[in-house]
Amino acid sequence: MRNVAIIGGGLAGLSCAHALRRRGISCTVFEASEPGGRCAGATFLLGPDVYKNTFHLATSLGLRDDMIAINPIAGQYYKGRVYHHRVSSVMGLLSFKGLNLIDKAMLSRMALLLARYGSMLDFQHPERAAKIDDESVATFVKRELTQNILNYVAGPLISTLFFYGSEETSRILYLNLAKHMQNTTLYSVRGGLNRLLTALAAESPIVSARVNSIAHVDGRYIVAGNRFTDVVIAVPGNAVLQIDGVRDLLSGEDREFFAQCRYGRAVTVSFNADGFRADCYALSIPRVEKLTAATINFNDFIDPGNIHSANVTIVGGGDSVSASDLLKDFQRIYAREPKDTTIHEWTSAMPKFPPGRYRDIAAFLNRQRRPGLFFCGDYLLGPFVEAAVATGIRAVPTG
Repeated sequence: MRNVAIIGGGLAGLSCAHALRRRGISCTVFEASEPGGRCAGATFLLGPDVYKNTFHLATSLGLRDDMIAINPIAGQYYKGRVYHHRVSSVMGLLSFKGLNLIDKAMLSRMALLLARYGSMLDFQHPERAAKIDDESVATFVKRELTQNILNYVAGPLISTLFFYGSEETSRILYLNLAKHMQNTTLYSVRGGLNRLLTALAAESPIVSARVNSIAHVDGRYIVAGNRFTDVVIAVPGNAVLQIDGVRDLLSGEDREFFAQCRYGRAVTVSFNADGFRADCYALSIPRVEKLTAATINFNDFIDPGNIHSANVTIVGGGDSVSASDLLKDFQRIYAREPKDTTIHEWTSAMPKFPPGRYRDIAAFLNRQRRPGLFFCGDYLLGPFVEAAVATGIRAVPTG
């Protein structure tokens, strides 16, 4: 009989445990700290046409009726002022400040580019477009569109969602997002996305322990002194090789794959601001505006019924970003005094997907490895909640 050890109790590991239980396979999740991992930093979801696995998971957890649509009004910071526009609409895109008539005329070219690459693009399997994984978003958009579109459309989309730059991000990631941006919808879970994690953790057999080593003896995996038929490693990609014994289980190509797994750092500050209510779900701050913050999320706009969380969450990415810098940015933009602040630092916040990374992922997914050894995590698909859920569900074959 199969019994599976899952190392890591983040969203990928817990989604894997959920899928295994539904197939009648015994599993144990090992988590060193609180279950949930980096998902606690997520704020909203794309719609069910894009986040298919996440919505299926919510349904199976009894939370489908608690998925609430977000009014798709976004903010944009431009030359010291805040502007609002409706996302996922042509008119909303054309109303972007900072774009001149030539830029707006060039936006129609995006449809031609998506038609050219569309047959390769698959949000659930971006590695299928590996043959065009040859340049950054910055290079691609500057060449095919304009510098201003990079500055105020493509660049902010990358930095707002992932907190790192378009010059270090594969164009595949941008093209997959652009393919869905004309008709996507935005959602949250009533009461916060942590409800997904709470529901998963409540049904998961979780052992509170750090797994420092794995051994393979007589066809079984030894984890925390117990024998398992299979093991799923569900820690961040840059932490895989830190587990003793894993190197010995991998080929040289797989060891190199994990050695090249990079993450961006992010800092989030959540707080309340008395008498302040935003008119959008998030404010995008282009990097050319020279602020530290990448985005400001307005929690009471996203979920008006959630009165227990902080009103505002401001996020910035990079090696030098600090909470004090982020708070100064908020005060500069809105002239409000934050109070009751809560700070989180994510040293490995989002996996990076520079040009060539999806080629590496495609090769990794196609390689055979030791029977019973599996991996899941957003580093195998994209820096999304959906990526963690999808790779967790797919991690262990049924046979």
